[in-house]
Amino acid sequence: MTDAILDKEPPQFIAGECPDDVILDIDSANNTAFVHWVVPSGSDNSGDPPDIVEVHGHEPDTRFAAGAPHLVKYTITDGAGNVGPSCKFMITIQCEGSTMSCV
Repeated sequence: MTDAILDKEPPQFIAGECPDDVILDIDSANNTAFVHWVVPSGSDNSGDPPDIVEVHGHEPDTRFAAGAPHLVKYTITDGAGNVGPSCKFMITIQCEGSTMSCV
């Protein structure tokens, strides 16, 4: 009989791949800005790719409205159900410094 090996180690996002907070000026007359980022990748001790899911916020390459900061959050889970630390960052679209006016 062989002993089962239990995976208790959570997956991790690759260091430096979770985006930093973003602050941009509006770039259109409708008080929005186009925001791009690369979805972070992760690794797991099993060698299998972990499941990375955006659980809060917009998708990359979309327009964000000016005003209150927008939270973007990703979770990471491995095949054994272990959950690693989340990746989260804020996106703020502001009117200051823009040649357009926020209404």
